[in-house]
Amino acid sequence: MSRKPGAIHSFVLADGTKKSAGVILPARLTFTTGAAEIMETVAGSCRVLLKGESEWKTYGEGQRFDVPGNSSFEIEVTEPYHYICHYA
Repeated sequence: MSRKPGAIHSFVLADGTKKSAGVILPARLTFTTGAAEIMETVAGSCRVLLKGESEWKTYGEGQRFDVPGNSSFEIEVTEPYHYICHYA
């Protein structure tokens, strides 16, 4: 795992479900996925560009976006962005 601005904590629930919770500090980053992911915004906002798309989309508190497996996405945040990642 490469070091990204912010912090991340991964955990596994009793039923085996994998998740991570984290904070991304102001930056523009690219992430790759193995499994499909659902990124749920807890606080803050972000702009996201999914692989193969040409238009950035903005997500705020209470919103989520889906990232296909074996893909990538760019994310841009201008304030601390708090999220929970649900792995498929």
